[in-house]
Amino acid sequence: MIENELKKIGEYALAGLYEEPKRSLFYKKALGIRRFYENCKLQPYLGTSLYPSGERVYDATVRPWYLLGLNCDSADFEKKNPALYKKVQKTFVRRWSFIPLEHTVGGNMFTHSLPHYERILREGLLSYQDRINNIENDDLREGLLHLIEGIKTYLSRCVDYLVSVSAEPKLIEALKRVPLYPARDIYEAIVSWNFILYLDECDNLGCLAKGLAPYYKGEDILPLLINLFDNLDKNEGYSMALDDSTPELTALCLKASYGKRRPMIELFVDENTPEEIWKEAFNSLKSGSGGPAFYNKKVLFSGLKKRFPSIKEEDLEMFCGGGCTESMISGHSNVGSLDAGINLLLILESVMKKRLTSANSFEEFYTLYISEVKAVTQKVKKEINRARKLRAKYNPLPMRTLLIDDCIDKGVEYNAGGARYNWSVINFAGLINVIDSLLTIKSMVFDKKELSASEILALLEKNDQEFLKCVKQNGLCFGTDKKEVNEFAHKLSKTIFALTKKGKLIFGEGFLSSSIQFNSQALAGKNVGATPDGRENGAPLCDSLSAIFGKDALGPTALLNSVTSLDLKNALGVPVLNFNINSDFSEEVFKALILGYMKKGGIQMQITHATKEELLDAYAHPENHNNLVVRVGGYSEYFNRLPNDLKLMVINRTVQNAK
Repeated sequence: MIENELKKIGEYALAGLYEEPKRSLFYKKALGIRRFYENCKLQPYLGTSLYPSGERVYDATVRPWYLLGLNCDSADFEKKNPALYKKVQKTFVRRWSFIPLEHTVGGNMFTHSLPHYERILREGLLSYQDRINNIENDDLREGLLHLIEGIKTYLSRCVDYLVSVSAEPKLIEALKRVPLYPARDIYEAIVSWNFILYLDECDNLGCLAKGLAPYYKGEDILPLLINLFDNLDKNEGYSMALDDSTPELTALCLKASYGKRRPMIELFVDENTPEEIWKEAFNSLKSGSGGPAFYNKKVLFSGLKKRFPSIKEEDLEMFCGGGCTESMISGHSNVGSLDAGINLLLILESVMKKRLTSANSFEEFYTLYISEVKAVTQKVKKEINRARKLRAKYNPLPMRTLLIDDCIDKGVEYNAGGARYNWSVINFAGLINVIDSLLTIKSMVFDKKELSASEILALLEKNDQEFLKCVKQNGLCFGTDKKEVNEFAHKLSKTIFALTKKGKLIFGEGFLSSSIQFNSQALAGKNVGATPDGRENGAPLCDSLSAIFGKDALGPTALLNSVTSLDLKNALGVPVLNFNINSDFSEEVFKALILGYMKKGGIQMQITHATKEELLDAYAHPENHNNLVVRVGGYSEYFNRLPNDLKLMVINRTVQNAK
């Protein structure tokens, strides 16, 4: 039998899929995950106070992964056993995304999420069995019970291993209890949180400080937090959220983040935020951590509640931007992040070539452009629904069905709508390019009539350097806080962000708008010719909501006022503002800038703390800057890991002064 062949080569997870071939895919995946945990290679004990610790190790090519349930390293498997791979390869051929590739800037039906850590700490995983037993669907119920049994066996194997290597007795005793039973103290709580993080394949940490608060009695937990953060970092994990509801724990989490690339901390601040938290936040920035990013709770929460009235107030307090910044409710949501990314500049290029010469006025051309954006957005939303329906059929996720409410209580699988909240984030990429490009067209072609439509198209087709330099130096651009520009930016962004308000989402509340380019700006710009904002043929798109490089030369206040002229209250996905700050910034001045930005409606600001000289030297001499962390369109990364085009994007940002 094929499962025996798979077991012989150590592919226990895949063998589990073939044990009961007539059962549902959910059941088979759950059984496969159980078999994996019963037989997988254990993490080596590194002498730390948490286990597992360090980068995950595998001895199988088919293993758990949060996005697919089970993931196959196809190349390794084929190399390992070509004949057997040929027999099973169809198991992994599952296409459920039909989003046009040109409109997948930043994402293509990718889904992060956050386990309900707090519930597991309170109740323990074994208590879940009673609720699971109430599920009517046999395959869902029995599959989840297999998952629980697999976790129990895995924990037992871990404890036996830790005993054999004479690990810390306290750690051994903790893992005899958590996460199967409720945590009794802060140590057990952090041990449990860490173990769940690894079960979820180290995606996100959620609302850590709030979750630990019931167990914290003033103990020295800084080394444990550092260990936990290192584990997330070494496994390419993402974010966590903090606020001032637990000031001492929040300050400790910020202190533990000194010098670390991950987690990307989302810190909610306002005029009432304690000075201790501001101090630790700035210390973390100065340590070279790339964080925290600063968030506006008032605008974000009120906007989400208005957009999706079904969200409970207490659940809003569990907000965490999963992945990089995408709006999620920790422990309760399934958010498409990002499901698609509409290339606004690519659409503009197409409309210019087809309709600019025939347009009788700027208003006519603007209307033609908006109509095309609407048509593309409508098509993308349709394809997202199609893809989500297929994903529910072909990609059930047993572990997330177990870890995220309300899948068990509904008796519905995670990707089929089981989570309490389900929405989709659509990225609108190149927005600032389009603002500046349309303003150039309006001024040169229609208002001042300096160039005809045919002439400007010919110059763009030639990638004319003199023309591009001229329009790039045009003062009528985003980032200068000019009234005419701000009014136009608000009008355009309001129209575009509103496009996600209409239309139903299968298995969910609806769609959210955002503008997050991650590391996709360069690739998205390669097939776009020169544009009227001064961008050259094939050059990257704009850096999320930041001004086009070099155009934000009037200082930080002008830039921040320009950003808040956008219709941010309807871009709740969350949109990204990258902000490079001078190394000797005044904390009081910078704090005032942040609070002023948020008072005017700014949602998020993420910071890179490095001088232009340091970045240039890191580009020329990477061996001297191995620990330099920068922010890249939503996430933090070691500068040396970035491809050259992204390194240059970070270098080309204006370093703002806050003295």
